[in-house]
Amino acid sequence: MRIELAGRNPLRRPELRADFHGDTGNLVLDARGLRWVSPLELAAIVSMGTVAAAAGRDVHLLVPHDPKIASYLVRMNVVELLKPFAEIDGSVPPQGRRDHSDKLLEVAKVTPTNIEDISKALGQLVKARLGPDAGRAAFRSLAELLSNATTHGLSKTGAFTAAQLYSGTLSRTPGFEFAVCDSGAGIQKVLSGATNQDLEGPPALELALNGGIRRAEGRGHGLPNLWRQAILGGNKGGELMLRSGDAVATAKLRSDPISICSRVAEPVHGTWAWLRVRVP
Repeated sequence: MRIELAGRNPLRRPELRADFHGDTGNLVLDARGLRWVSPLELAAIVSMGTVAAAAGRDVHLLVPHDPKIASYLVRMNVVELLKPFAEIDGSVPPQGRRDHSDKLLEVAKVTPTNIEDISKALGQLVKARLGPDAGRAAFRSLAELLSNATTHGLSKTGAFTAAQLYSGTLSRTPGFEFAVCDSGAGIQKVLSGATNQDLEGPPALELALNGGIRRAEGRGHGLPNLWRQAILGGNKGGELMLRSGDAVATAKLRSDPISICSRVAEPVHGTWAWLRVRVP
C-alpha cells in the first residue's frame, strides 16, 4: 500500500490518498510531494510506520523533494524514529540541530509515565511565548488528548505526539497546534463496549465529541473540555480533528461549537487527534 502525502497538510483532508495497485503488503509513505507539514502529519507518519513494522510489513519513507520539508522531518525526529525499521529513500539533509524547545515539541512516544512531563513541556513553552492563559490551555488540552491515547488508545506499538507554536508573525494568528496518534482499539470499539451499543464510526465520534467515553464510564467530561480550553482567557477558539477507524470528525471550537462527522473509505488503526488553539 502506498500512502500519498502531497501538498499542504494532506492528513487534514477527510480521505487518505491510498493506492493499492500492485500491493505486496508493504507500506510506502510517499512524502515526495509534501509542501507543508503540521504536527498531525509528523505523528501519523511515525505511527503508521510503527504499526506496519510491528505487523511484519516492510516500511519505506520516500523523502520530500523540498529540502526544507525534508529538513523539518529530520528536525522533528520523524526520520530518527523510522530508521530502525524503515528504508529511507531520498536525500536526507544533514542536521546541525539548534535548540528550538521554545517553540517545538519534536515527535515523541507517549507512555502513561510521561504524560505529565510532555504536557508540562508544552504548557511551559506556550506560557513563555504567549502568556499564562494560553499556557494553561495548552497543558489541559494536551493532557486530555494524551490521557485518551494512553488509556482507551493503549497498544503495544504506543502513541506518538508532536507540537508546534506559532508566533503569528506571518499568519497574524498566534497559537499552538499539536497532535496525538495512537494505534489502540479505536473510538468505535471503545464506545460500543462502554455503552453496550453497536455503534458505527460517525455516531461514535459524535458521541466522543460530546464526552461519551468518559461520561459512559463516569469519569468527568472528556473531549468537551477542549471546547472550554479553546475559548478560555480570551482565546479565539480553534479546530479539532478526530480520525478513528473508518470515520473522521472535524469541529470548530468556539462558544457554539460546530462538528461534522462522516465515514471515509480508508480506515486507520486506532485514533488520530489534531488540535489547533488560537490566542489573542
